[in-house]
Amino acid sequence: MSWTVEYSDDLQIVILTYEGRVSGEDIKKAAAARIDMGRQKGVTKFLVDTKKVEADETAIIEIYDIPDKLYPEKHAQITDQIAMIRPYSSTSRKMVKFFEDTCVNRGCYMMTFQNRESAINWLQQSTSQSPSSDRLSEPPEE
Repeated sequence: MSWTVEYSDDLQIVILTYEGRVSGEDIKKAAAARIDMGRQKGVTKFLVDTKKVEADETAIIEIYDIPDKLYPEKHAQITDQIAMIRPYSSTSRKMVKFFEDTCVNRGCYMMTFQNRESAINWLQQSTSQSPSSDRLSEPPEE
């Protein structure tokens, strides 16, 4: 498996970590597992680490389907906070940016970050701030 999902008792968040080459189906299964674990643990904050992922370029349809179809099927809440750590791979960065745009366009509370510390800090902040106001404080992507 090219992904793992775990719960952090200390942070009270679900952490999904991708590593290596992943297909669109892998991405969809991982997203479903993340949502399921969040529901089981009663949390609404998620950290998705894509630093070491190599996403298959054909995964674009599955990536689009996650917020468009999977979230409604799983009854995921758009108020859930998703912090995603940007991947090293330029191809994968484009896919993550597409996912972020798709999520935000559907009203989801999601942002990408360059490092784990920034992502966790954002998750620990109050949810009263809008994602667009937080976006202004994040350093530009390199």
